[in-house]
Amino acid sequence: QQNVEAGTAYLRALLVKYENNEDQVARAVAAYNAGPGAVDRYNGVPPYRETRDYVIRVLKEYQQSLGQ
Repeated sequence: QQNVEAGTAYLRALLVKYENNEDQVARAVAAYNAGPGAVDRYNGVPPYRETRDYVIRVLKEYQQSLGQ
């Protein structure tokens, strides 16, 4: 339970950090995986295969959960 609460709090903080970006959710998810330093350094999703695959997988699941 603590792990889930900490993870969701961290993701929320990342969403707030990137709230003024068009690709807010992708940046937040990428930062959750690779760290905000990497996202800031590349000004978006970093070119790491693992991170790019992770972002695609998470966004796909998110869209499916919305029924899209």
